[in-house]
Amino acid sequence: MRRLRRCLGLALLVGVAFGLSSCGGGGKGASSSVAPDCSNQAGLITSFPTPTGANFVAVTIDGGPVVSGAPIGTINQSYVTVTVCVPGTTTCQTIDHVWVDTGSVGLRLFSSALGTLSLPAEMQGLNVVASCAQFVATYAWGAVRTADISIGSKLASSVPIQVIGDTAGGAIPAPAQAPSTCASGVGGALTSYSVPSDMGANGLLGIGVFLQDCGAGCATSVNNGFYYTCPGGTCSAVTMPTNMQVQNVVSLFPTDNNGSLLQLPSVPPQGQATGSGYLIFGINTQTNNQLGSALVFPADPNFGFINTTKTYGQASNMSSFVDSGSNAWFFDDPTLTVCANNKDFFCSTVMLSATMSAYQGFTGTAPSHTYGFCIENLNSAFLTGTWAFNDVGGPGMAGSFDWGLPFFYGRSVFTAIESATIPPTPINGNPPPFFAASTP
Repeated sequence: MRRLRRCLGLALLVGVAFGLSSCGGGGKGASSSVAPDCSNQAGLITSFPTPTGANFVAVTIDGGPVVSGAPIGTINQSYVTVTVCVPGTTTCQTIDHVWVDTGSVGLRLFSSALGTLSLPAEMQGLNVVASCAQFVATYAWGAVRTADISIGSKLASSVPIQVIGDTAGGAIPAPAQAPSTCASGVGGALTSYSVPSDMGANGLLGIGVFLQDCGAGCATSVNNGFYYTCPGGTCSAVTMPTNMQVQNVVSLFPTDNNGSLLQLPSVPPQGQATGSGYLIFGINTQTNNQLGSALVFPADPNFGFINTTKTYGQASNMSSFVDSGSNAWFFDDPTLTVCANNKDFFCSTVMLSATMSAYQGFTGTAPSHTYGFCIENLNSAFLTGTWAFNDVGGPGMAGSFDWGLPFFYGRSVFTAIESATIPPTPINGNPPPFFAASTP
């Protein structure tokens, strides 16, 4: 989780035979509930129709980018393909296995994935601008560059992005030498992302609820922890105008730019080899992205949090988020057994439920809804070559509940961007930012 006003949900947790990653309240109104049913997943959507129109891209879930003839080996990571071009030209590079993350903002690509493509660096005076993105246990460091971005048929022009590991020819330090304010978090030293195998992806497409990765805080505060220049090899934090910050690419599309919809069919309790689905751009802008009966959960306009209450006696979790960039359910529960061989995950098998609602302090009218889910013993759940699971969980931060990618299976999940218009406006009296999800 980042400082200031943005939540960046991704972190890297390792320790078994595959890479695992994770990020890691309420309003007034009527409440509904659904009994957990993990045996037959009653009501979950087993197949979504192929969208019509030009506002979507295919999503895959597999073992990640191929390195040395084999996939890196990650579970529950949803990927799209992105094309990056030198602004205003046809000099481009198409990059597969870019991780879709509703818990962060901005396109972040590994330098190695760009190959020989040379993008213009963002400058402050004579100095290249460097970006730091902190996650729960990791950080990404690299130059900010500008590119035209194509995702499916959608194009955003001259977008500031982060190129992870890019030193701009020595103008900024390598990731391992990033300033301490970037390389350390509240829990101590963080691990740097340097190459795609660290992340299990060639990059990260952050399509969360905010327009930029930092916002007004970085435009006014020098000690923001996000942006630096490094003249003479010494890095100092700098203010950064909002239009020069790493941007939510979706918000810069000419149309269908108010949010996104992620549709992933359900997977069986024992998992399946791969998964697929669709990332659809826009909300209520086309026939393929209608909210319909999806429940709208307003998110905190400063941090993007919603509220979650575990329905079996645990306290409210105000700092909760809906995060496709987490590959499991992550929450604090001392009654569940943590795996001896990987303390980042549970080795209990249990059916649970939790209630999602608007952020703490919300004063409008919004629903709450109880979703059932399963946690399975990690050691018995994992099968070699199986990458899509809906029942993997692990211990999270106190006061937080992470609705990771398993929540997305079998549902339509919407992410509405701050300040956007969602026709008809406002939805149930609640403007963005918000998350919305189908039931059960």
